[in-house]
Amino acid sequence: MSLAERTGQLDILDRLFDRCRIGKGRIVLVKGPVGHGKTALLHTFARKAERDGALVLQAGCSEFENDFPFGVVNQLFQDFSEREAALPDIFQELLETLLTLAKERPLVIAIDDVHFADIVSLRFLLYSARRTRSARILMVLTETERTRHAHPALFAELGDSAHRLCLPPLSTAGSSEFAGGNPALVKAVRADHGVPGGHYRETVLSCLHRGEDAVLTVARALAVLGPESSETRLSAMTGGGAVRPALDLMTRAGLLDGGSFRHPAARLAVLEDLAPDESARAHRRAAGLLHDQGESALPVARHLVRAGSPAPSWAPDVLAEAAELALHEDDVTSAVDFLTVAHQARPGRADILAKLARAEWQLNPSAVLRHFEPLLAGMRAGLLSRSDALGTARQLLWHGRTAQAAEVLDWVRESGELHDAGLWMTAGYPRLGKARAETTTALTEVLTRGDRRDAVADAERSLRETRLSHAAPWSDEPALVALLALVYADEVDAAEAGCERLQAEAAERGGPTWQAGFSAVRAEIALRRGDFRAAAAQACAALTHLSAKAWGVAVGFPLGSLILACTKSGESGKAAAHLARPVPDALLQTRHGLHYLHARAHHHLDGERHHAALADFLSCGKLMRDWGIDTPGFVPWRSGAAEAWLSLGNHDDAKRLLFEQMSRPGVDGTRARALALRVLAMTGKESKRPQLLSEAVDILENCGDRYELARVLADLGRVRHHLGEHKRARMTVRRAWHLAKSCAAAPLCQELMPEPGAVDLGVGRRADAARLGSLSESERRVAGLAVAGYTNREIARKLFITDSTVEQHLTRVYRKLDVKYRRELPADLHADMATSA
Repeated sequence: MSLAERTGQLDILDRLFDRCRIGKGRIVLVKGPVGHGKTALLHTFARKAERDGALVLQAGCSEFENDFPFGVVNQLFQDFSEREAALPDIFQELLETLLTLAKERPLVIAIDDVHFADIVSLRFLLYSARRTRSARILMVLTETERTRHAHPALFAELGDSAHRLCLPPLSTAGSSEFAGGNPALVKAVRADHGVPGGHYRETVLSCLHRGEDAVLTVARALAVLGPESSETRLSAMTGGGAVRPALDLMTRAGLLDGGSFRHPAARLAVLEDLAPDESARAHRRAAGLLHDQGESALPVARHLVRAGSPAPSWAPDVLAEAAELALHEDDVTSAVDFLTVAHQARPGRADILAKLARAEWQLNPSAVLRHFEPLLAGMRAGLLSRSDALGTARQLLWHGRTAQAAEVLDWVRESGELHDAGLWMTAGYPRLGKARAETTTALTEVLTRGDRRDAVADAERSLRETRLSHAAPWSDEPALVALLALVYADEVDAAEAGCERLQAEAAERGGPTWQAGFSAVRAEIALRRGDFRAAAAQACAALTHLSAKAWGVAVGFPLGSLILACTKSGESGKAAAHLARPVPDALLQTRHGLHYLHARAHHHLDGERHHAALADFLSCGKLMRDWGIDTPGFVPWRSGAAEAWLSLGNHDDAKRLLFEQMSRPGVDGTRARALALRVLAMTGKESKRPQLLSEAVDILENCGDRYELARVLADLGRVRHHLGEHKRARMTVRRAWHLAKSCAAAPLCQELMPEPGAVDLGVGRRADAARLGSLSESERRVAGLAVAGYTNREIARKLFITDSTVEQHLTRVYRKLDVKYRRELPADLHADMATSA
């Protein structure tokens, strides 16, 4: 190691050696905390003295050899063997040997860690030191600072006759904030590239094990207690003793700072050094100590978890209290650990098992499967509270255990506490909830009555009031219900804003179940905007946060979105693969199953398997009618079935379903009406179609579904072409193509590609970035809508400006981009249209 800051001490040794040459022998005691470079200084000096002509005798002492008489002497005199003579005679003989050697040349005796020397060798050193002051003998001994000397009387006598040489810590410039001036730790930090790691941890342990057992004991107690440590508690943990001297010694050694380990890696090293049984005993002792002193439940529980079994009788209640505190701090993992130990300690406590299931649910809903039977047994024995029973019922329903859930709910109904649970079941599990719930939520208003106005107001109020909390069971459920109410009521902008906020909060605070739920809602929102890339990404995220098994029967929600997104974007192979995945048998007993069934129907329809598609659409309808949730805003099964009927040549049944869809409560002006109008236009006279399709366009522009808008525009463009309105047809189809492209709807884009004699899309050329960058924001908006196929009048109405202003903007755009005709406008501008549509 570098001796850059030990040159002063080395110079002192050199001067003492020079005095030794002229017959002024001396004993030097080099002292310093562990790891401060005493050994390196000794070896450096010994090599230098040897080069300067001295005879160097060296020895190193070990704690494990201090019971062997003459252990150090045997190292100094390699041919020495224990004699039968009395010690004074042996000492005198050895002394004469030293004096003889010193006459030939200067003699340096270098002994490292002299505090570990055996007592016989130490007495010989003292014997020799008193008799060699006029000889050319220099003894250099190193000693590590300790709380007490191994042989106090002998070391006191040695100290009186020795020159003391203390090694201070390294300066700030030569040290590190993690080393505290300890050269060994400085070297370790450098080996770890500046961040304490493996070398640092090894060096910390080396420093502690080279010291006294009392110091190591205090260090272990300090590591176990952590932030709850104090001198009093350390004393209680170690059974009294020299706690303060040990702390001071570790501080001088650079291991501690302010009574705590200088870096968490040091504490971790000490904890990992404990054998498993030692660690368990220490943490159990710490838990009892903190509990007796009235410490908060959280630190006590952490020690109980590390201690494992057996737990004291008071532990389960403390662990349960700590779990609630951890949940309030969003530390779900710790709450699960606490409750797991509590349950192991008291398996018969149904309340603790229910709390454990609730906490595990927030990390992985499939983890609760193993708890169902004991929870049901606890309920039947009257050991489960009504609140915990409701939580169990919800978990059972999530995993498709309908019969067991019904048993629990019947038990709860007797107490009259089914109100909120009934609302939740009506929204998610209508087959079970329909007969049991008498009141409504925003979502059930939409699903059962099609009441959009009041439902939207209720949902927005619920979102404002929602506060996610790991400590409150199912705190995300009201938010999810409110978001879906907005989605089904065509208020996707409000739904997206609320969902983005909650999704970000869930990501920040942790909770895979929360994140999965909000990602699934975002996927549905993206589908209704026609953004299939985003829909697939959000659905995949939902299925990543929770596995398909963990989703239970609710897997139909994100899986349906993923299937539909893949189908509409032309990835039919992926959609088929997702459909091939196994799903729970009880899936179609839930609202989530309707999303899945509807997506599968569209997959069949787009694959021209019209009978299979029709069967799935009609199955959706039957289930929705049976459950009293036949609302087109939820699943517009009639327009899908009508499209399948048309492909099979049955116009009468198609029209009947379409008129039914448009006559349902709350459908006027909604996306569901637009879907029905598009298909209805296909059943009537060509001259009547533009009116129906134009109304659908107006509706879809307001609700923001770009994909369905593209489909309607595509049909409208074809109709106009057949009616001889070729210019308008070209602009309309062009707009449809750009919309389809922005949706990543590859099949629709392909369908709209020009064919011989068909409408020319005129998608425009590309412009260089500099020219596009020269357009003002207003010019880009106008040009983007023009590229999309809007007329000047439509652009003026959409942007709330005059026709003349539109013409002026386009004139400047043509000049800046060096084009003459609208059809030559760059296709790059369609992105502006996509955000404006």
